[in-house]
Amino acid sequence: MFADLHLHTTESDGTWTPAELVREARKAGLAAVAVTDHDTTEGIEAAQKAAPEDLQVIPGIELGASSPRGDEVHVVGLWIDPGYGPLQERLAVLRQERIARIVRILDRLADLGIFLSEADVQEFSHRDVLSRSHIASAMVKKGIVQTKKEAFDAYIGQGAPAYVKRPKLTPEQAVELILGAGGVPVLAHPGLLKDLSILPSMVQAGLIGLETVHHSHSPEQEEYFLGLAAELGLLPSGGSDCHGPGGKDEIYLGKYKVPWKWLADLAKKREGSQ
Repeated sequence: MFADLHLHTTESDGTWTPAELVREARKAGLAAVAVTDHDTTEGIEAAQKAAPEDLQVIPGIELGASSPRGDEVHVVGLWIDPGYGPLQERLAVLRQERIARIVRILDRLADLGIFLSEADVQEFSHRDVLSRSHIASAMVKKGIVQTKKEAFDAYIGQGAPAYVKRPKLTPEQAVELILGAGGVPVLAHPGLLKDLSILPSMVQAGLIGLETVHHSHSPEQEEYFLGLAAELGLLPSGGSDCHGPGGKDEIYLGKYKVPWKWLADLAKKREGSQ
């Protein structure tokens, strides 16, 4: 049996609804999935209700953080309690900061002669979890760019003229927030990080897992991160980070998955920490 412990729905920047996600996961032969939307837990209950009895849906979250040198760090939380008050309070703040960032990006695009309204962006967002991916979708629809990748590369990606930083948690704060919610914190896609010097302080804060399987990782990176996880006393995790059809990536669901033992080890670690 296999699991995918990193997935997104329309509740953040995915294109499958929670119900569609579990349907596709079952078609892909998965036995468990984690719904890890950005800064929201809204898709969890719907996914759990729609899932067949032989598909486990793990309540999760993906939190964005920033390292001391300004690198973007993502931390996935598995088996969180969606009703944990401090988590929901912080998520509400993060969502408002996302909206403020979108407005600033639209202003910068306007300075470049590219005019999009908030309504243009909202068209691609199911709720208030706005992201650059939604701006990219609007740019494609308007014919400003041909692909979402082009939008990021030319306009809204890091280093591009309309890029705006977003206030974020520190990696350690993200870990502690997930632990407070009863979850298992996992550093997401470490292969995308330029600097791994943050790992010791994250481990000290209570980091439990390291994504070794991810669509951006080469086989050599996967092997390297497996060794690094063992060296640091972390458990391996991973998933496809799939955003659905028409998302910012290919459909990786079913292609990048982890063995059931990894899920069981992570679950056991959670039970032991409670």
